[in-house]
Amino acid sequence: MRDKRSKLQIYFDVFSAILIEKQDNEEISKTRLQHKSNTSYDKLLKYLDEMNEKGLIKMENEIDTTELGNKFYQDYSNVNDLINEITQRLT
Repeated sequence: MRDKRSKLQIYFDVFSAILIEKQDNEEISKTRLQHKSNTSYDKLLKYLDEMNEKGLIKMENEIDTTELGNKFYQDYSNVNDLINEITQRLT
């Protein structure tokens, strides 16, 4: 069984899925985001709304990333890398 993901981890997973979708497709599909971020469709919609309200993404005509969202993604990646590094040292 997987550990329960924190809200920040889910934001990170959704944001990662958005970045992948932006590279691979002209239009971002919410269904593909749902699969790539491993969450249910109704929860994905809730998280997209929250991320939009917090300024991590823009949802006008289509879903897009913001400068704040890119900074969050970079910071979260750095923290994850640091945690993994520390974990490896202790095992």
